[in-house]
Amino acid sequence: MAVADLGYKIIARPNNSLSVNDSVKLLAVLAGIALIVALGFLHIGAWLVLPFAGLEILAFASAFRYIYLHADDFDSITIESDRIVVEKRNAKETTTTVFQRYWAQVKVRDVAMIKGSNGRCALFISSHGNEVEFGRNFINDEQRSQLARDLRQKLKNIN
Repeated sequence: MAVADLGYKIIARPNNSLSVNDSVKLLAVLAGIALIVALGFLHIGAWLVLPFAGLEILAFASAFRYIYLHADDFDSITIESDRIVVEKRNAKETTTTVFQRYWAQVKVRDVAMIKGSNGRCALFISSHGNEVEFGRNFINDEQRSQLARDLRQKLKNIN
């Protein structure tokens, strides 16, 4: 009986709780409330509130735009027969790194002091001086440790 390695794939994505349509609706409601309050103050003579309400709406719109641009971000690891493919997408920019499965190493390192880190540790896949971090913004420390154990086990089971 032949055993075939059909592969292994892990995808880490952000939790997107709002759809694009819901985001537009929420932005419209927030803008409506800000304008109603600003028009109320304008009616009693405090006209300077109106430009700041416009700035508030602009800030909300830019925040929702940022969320929209990063809604499709992901990190993925694909283990195929003799290679590991790490793919990362960040705001429409996709990078792909390929490692030889036999030489690849999975490391979990302490990065608590590094600016922008999401947790106390980070998961790295490395080989021959090339290193890629996986799941920086998408998974927590416990999930990183569990994934590192799973990946090490999968890499040991080379047929």
